[in-house]
Amino acid sequence: MSLPSITREDLMRELVGRVAVICGISVAIFLPTAVSGNQSVKLPPPSYKGNVSVEAAMRSMKSVRNFSGAPLSLQQISQILWAANGRLPTDAVSGATTKVTPSAGGLYPLEIFVLTGKGSVESLPEGIYLYKPETNSLSLVESGDKRNLLAYASLSQMWMTRAPATIVIAGAFGRTTSRYGDRGVQYVFMEAGNSNQNIYLQAAAMRLGAGTVGAFNDAQVAAVLKLPGDVKPLLLVPVGK
Repeated sequence: MSLPSITREDLMRELVGRVAVICGISVAIFLPTAVSGNQSVKLPPPSYKGNVSVEAAMRSMKSVRNFSGAPLSLQQISQILWAANGRLPTDAVSGATTKVTPSAGGLYPLEIFVLTGKGSVESLPEGIYLYKPETNSLSLVESGDKRNLLAYASLSQMWMTRAPATIVIAGAFGRTTSRYGDRGVQYVFMEAGNSNQNIYLQAAAMRLGAGTVGAFNDAQVAAVLKLPGDVKPLLLVPVGK
């Protein structure tokens, strides 16, 4: 039986990840950025009607730790991201636009990212992307497959790398605490839970699996995602078949 080939880049990523886990240092600064963060990818519009009831999705959803590695379509990623933090159609009477999750004071502190590998999502280059709910699009944060780095930052939970995509739920706490003070911290956590539940339900309705990860080094995950100081990672959700 032949052994799989290992590239120099693979070895460098593993070495950097292991050093970061041992020393607790930032891991993102060691790898070069190949593509400008201004690149945008328009996603297919989400569907507002599915073939599975909420009750059926609740009954079938479960946490998954074993993924086949089969790629996801751009439509599937669009639907998952919309479920996490997407917008609903504008109200024709009031002109207000609401989101798929409730938010204290309508402040919407959540920021959603997705990490992909080469060919893991059809028609989407590997990289880290920020989901833009106002345009249902992705904004490139950094090119390249960073799923290994994210797994190392998650206490070396390497099963995460087998998922074709990992959704990251992050929170800009200041948006909420500026109005509600310390109580706003609790509201942000509540909203992250709502988003996570939506991902699970949407994945189940699409016959996909999802698994939530809460055990990770906050600083290392923030470094991988290049998060600004006021945005904190809250939950990591690998999804796939």
